[in-house]
Amino acid sequence: MRNYEHGGDIFAGKEKLTDFSVNIDPLGMPASAAEAAQRAVREEITYPDPFCRKLTAALSERYGVPAENIVCGNGASDLILRLCAAVRPESVLVPAPGFSEYARSAALFGAEIFEYAVPGFDIPDKGGKGKLLPIREAIEKYSPRMVFVCRPNNPDGSLMGTEELWGIASLCKERGALLAVDECFLEFTSATSALAMIGKFSNMAVINAFTKTYSMAGLRLGFMFSADTELLDEVYRFGIPWSVSSAAQAAGTACCAEMGFLKDARAYIDKERKRLVSALESFGLKVFPSAANFLLIRDERGFGGASAARGGAGLVPMLTMREKFECRGIKVRDCRSFTGLDDSYVRIGVRTEEENDAFIKALEELYG
Repeated sequence: MRNYEHGGDIFAGKEKLTDFSVNIDPLGMPASAAEAAQRAVREEITYPDPFCRKLTAALSERYGVPAENIVCGNGASDLILRLCAAVRPESVLVPAPGFSEYARSAALFGAEIFEYAVPGFDIPDKGGKGKLLPIREAIEKYSPRMVFVCRPNNPDGSLMGTEELWGIASLCKERGALLAVDECFLEFTSATSALAMIGKFSNMAVINAFTKTYSMAGLRLGFMFSADTELLDEVYRFGIPWSVSSAAQAAGTACCAEMGFLKDARAYIDKERKRLVSALESFGLKVFPSAANFLLIRDERGFGGASAARGGAGLVPMLTMREKFECRGIKVRDCRSFTGLDDSYVRIGVRTEEENDAFIKALEELYG
C-alpha cells in the first residue's frame, strides 16, 4: 500500500549511488539560505509562524503579488493535495505523461480522472479505443471541474507558451473549471510566469516551490498564488497550522533575495544539459527536447527494456535501463509510473559537471 513513485529514494539500498533521479538545482542551496535555516534551528524554541508572515512578505515583494493572494505549504505536493481537498472536484484533467500527484490527490477526494496528451506523445486512452486528446479538445469533451498544467512539464520538460496558456485559461473560465498551473521548474527557464494572468483569471491558481530551484527538497517549501482569496483561505484550512517549519521559512525568506544565484544556476544548467544531450544522442538514444533541468530519455532500440534473450537455459531476462545504470553506480528515475511510458524510458536530472562526467562514462560503458 505504501508505494513511492518519485525520484530521490536513496535510502532503500546499501550501496551509495550518484543520484540522477532527482531534478533539483545542482548548485545546491544558497549559502545565505543554509545559514538562515541553521540560525532558525539554533534560535527558535517556539512554534513556527502559522501564517508565514515574513516569508509571505518576501514572496510578495519578489513576485509582485499582494500578500493576501499567497498561501504557503510544505512543498508543492502539499498544496496540490490541499487544493484538491478545498475544491473537491468531481472531475479532473491531468497531463499524460505527467506528475502523478495531480491524479493521486484528486482521486483521494473522489474525483474522476481524465488525461490529455502532452505534445510529442501518442498515448492510447485507458479504454484502448483511441488516443488521448490534446488539452483543448479534452476540456471541451470532458468539461472537467479542475485542469492541471505543468510548465515545464514533468517528466519531458516541454514548455507550454504563455499565449497558449492564456487560451487554456479562457476556455477553463468559460467552462467553469479551475486551472492549476504548476511552475515549480519555470524559473530554470527565461519564460514568463502565469502570475501575469491571475489578475485576469480568478479561476487560476499558480503553484511554485523552492524545492527544485534552491535545492530545498529536505526543508520543504511551496507556495500558491491566486486572485481568489476565498480559495486560498480554504487551502490554508486544509493544512496543519505549522506546515512550514521555522527553518524552511527562514531559508525561503533568504532565497527571495537570491536572484543572482538563480541566474547563475540557469547558465550552468543550460551548459551541462547541452553536454548531456550531445553525449546521449551520440549513442543513439532518443532525448526529448527539454526547457527544464532534467531530460527524458528513451532507448528505442530495445536494449533498455526488460525483454528477454535466448540463453543456454532458455529465456534470460535482460536488464532495464535503470538497472544497467545502477550497476554502474548511477541512480536514474524509473518512468513506469508515468502514463504511456515503460521501462525503455528513464529521466535524469542535470547534475554537477563532475557528476555528469561520471554519467557520460557510464554511457560509454553501456552503449559505446
